[in-house]
Amino acid sequence: MEGNPKTYFVFNERSILISYNCPTNSKLISNISNTKKRIVTHMNDCIVDIVQSINSILVIFDRTKISADDLIKKLKRIEETEDDLSKYNKIWQIPVCYNFKYAVDLENLAKEKKLSPSEIINIHKSKVYDVLSMGFLPGFMYMGFTNEKLHCERKEIPSLNIKKGSIGIALNQTCIYSQDSPGGWHIIGISPLDFFDLKSKNPCFAKPGDKIQFIEISGKKYQQMKKENLVKPIYK
Repeated sequence: MEGNPKTYFVFNERSILISYNCPTNSKLISNISNTKKRIVTHMNDCIVDIVQSINSILVIFDRTKISADDLIKKLKRIEETEDDLSKYNKIWQIPVCYNFKYAVDLENLAKEKKLSPSEIINIHKSKVYDVLSMGFLPGFMYMGFTNEKLHCERKEIPSLNIKKGSIGIALNQTCIYSQDSPGGWHIIGISPLDFFDLKSKNPCFAKPGDKIQFIEISGKKYQQMKKENLVKPIYK
């Protein structure tokens, strides 16, 4: 993985942390995602779990099958392979309603940024975002990176009840609340989709390395999708 200096650290007696010491961008996220796939493909017999983050991978292994030193040697060899697995990452199209009824922070954010609400919406939906990591709620996606015009600090006073499906922005990232929750992101829209389903084989349909494209829908379409339970994401 040329251009991505990294370190291998024995995190504890049964896990190795691979840390990437370089700026976070689309290329890094793709490289980390590819590395995770290679590890799963070539070392599944001795790996218990792999946790991908924005700039690291935590590899949890079975101590009865491999030592930490041997695992690090194998990880280094795997990372030297050049097979490109990014083609297996998906671009998910997420419908979003930006109506003020659901975009509870849109007007205030527009005033703060000296932009119109429609400008905020158009800037937000104009990009395809990388899924950087999964966070503090199951199915909660951290996505980046937003246009610098949308850069904003988190709210000084967090909201106590953000609705499931709400789309937020803070700093240089955007997110989707997978459940009703308190939170400090600025809410600029809402999606009718389910982002965490325990009944599904894969409760979180997206994963780090995938991409998200927001598609604007009307309030009427949002209500229709909710009513008809049209809550499955699509990808292209």
